[in-house]
Amino acid sequence: MDYADSGSPDTPPATLNQTPVRGWAVLLLYRLQWSSIILTSYTFGIFLPFIREDLGLSNFEAGVLQGTWWATFAALALPFGSWFSKFSPSRMVLISLALAIPFLFLQGASSGFITLLIFRLFFVAAHVLSFPSRTLLFQQWAAPRQFATISGIGASQHALLLAISVTTSALLINIVDSWRIAYFIQGGSLVIQLVAWIVVAKESRAPQAHIQVTLMEEPSKPLDTLRAYPQAWMLSLTGFGLSATWTALVTFLPTLWTDKYDIPIVTGGLLLGFLYFALVPGCFFSGYVSKRTQNRGLLLWIPALLNVILGIAIILTPNAYGIAALLTCMGLLWVVSPIWHIMPFEFPGIRPREVAVVSALFWTFSALGFAAGPLITGLLADLTGSLETGLIVATMATSVGIVSGLLYTRFSSSLKPKPKLRA
Repeated sequence: MDYADSGSPDTPPATLNQTPVRGWAVLLLYRLQWSSIILTSYTFGIFLPFIREDLGLSNFEAGVLQGTWWATFAALALPFGSWFSKFSPSRMVLISLALAIPFLFLQGASSGFITLLIFRLFFVAAHVLSFPSRTLLFQQWAAPRQFATISGIGASQHALLLAISVTTSALLINIVDSWRIAYFIQGGSLVIQLVAWIVVAKESRAPQAHIQVTLMEEPSKPLDTLRAYPQAWMLSLTGFGLSATWTALVTFLPTLWTDKYDIPIVTGGLLLGFLYFALVPGCFFSGYVSKRTQNRGLLLWIPALLNVILGIAIILTPNAYGIAALLTCMGLLWVVSPIWHIMPFEFPGIRPREVAVVSALFWTFSALGFAAGPLITGLLADLTGSLETGLIVATMATSVGIVSGLLYTRFSSSLKPKPKLRA
């Protein structure tokens, strides 16, 4: 597109005081698309008993299927964050969805472990194409003072979708009598979202309609960016630890409950929903928590410490009511996650594409954690014959977040005023 004869100049992001209605729609629709795709990972633990019976999977193969989802994400997030951050964010989301949808349907048609693994890898690769758009859409459509609020509402929406999906997936599979049809239903929902994105995400209506000009002119030196902001590494390590615990638990807890405590898989799905029930209203307060917590390090090491304690307690608790209470507490810890996502915007002097690179680093480490959790759990379960042992070891990985959170305070002990983003 030729921008030379365009209309009024863009609204500088630092001076935008109110996010337009369409901006809210674009950002929440993008978050819905992100959440819908991640469902293929987060609900995998519910699908696993059905898939394992159908395809004859071992615990290690199950761990590989879940782990490689996030390993692929981790391998591609940083290079894609650097390479594709110079292109139109809304177009990248459109291309990403169009490429990902066929591979979701193919997963539902898989005939064995290898084909399911391959289609899963291509699905994730297509999804990561849109990853740089995550931060760029904020800078294109939203007022900076509302970043935390929008992120919190998006997280609440995310938690609501996951709560509904996790608690009803097993029931849906039983009703339709096929995990494959459940995958096809999810694919259909993404087709609807693709059409909605074409209608809603019109860049000509954005406050920063010509953001691609700025992105193309901005120099891309990702290694310099990562050296300039050491706090980005501390934030990312915390993401690694908590993600490892989370994905290990949501992948293998339903199987542990069924095998050891005779808790039916449908009940297990309902129990996992308690991770999200309190998170749905809780994330509405993320903006308030963000404003009240000047020492950002507290938002890292305290959740990490509590996550270790609660994770081990959940694994060792045989009672469904106790499990529900502990999962609720663990879910509440993730009220801080929307704040983690907007913290890179606060780094002094950071530019739009640099935010995308720092965010990519965070998600690279988070994805490595998501990958490591089920891989460690599945491997140790096969070696020791104890799924419980594998889960406890994976949960201890969160301890790295305690150290990194304390170190974050050293680099950024208080919230600094946001600099004006350079156009």
